[in-house]
Amino acid sequence: MRRLLIAVLLLLGTATTAAHADPGLYGCGTSVLGSTGNGWCSGTGTFRLVVACEDGKFARSRWMTIETGDGTLAISCANAKAVGAEIEVK
Repeated sequence: MRRLLIAVLLLLGTATTAAHADPGLYGCGTSVLGSTGNGWCSGTGTFRLVVACEDGKFARSRWMTIETGDGTLAISCANAKAVGAEIEVK
């Protein structure tokens, strides 16, 4: 009985550790070309792309949630050149 209890406790401890092992987002990056900005991330989490436009406005993508995978987003400035982009994490 004692061995069974120890085995169950070890299994529960392992399962709890695995469930809380959240790698977060990593490998995020951005690029701009013409009026379009592109962004990407890997891992687990929620992010969006914010692109700065030459006319002083900002274009914001929808939020994207990924779970242990990769995600890419693109958004364009309406009538201006994209001058920069960044990833915003939720």
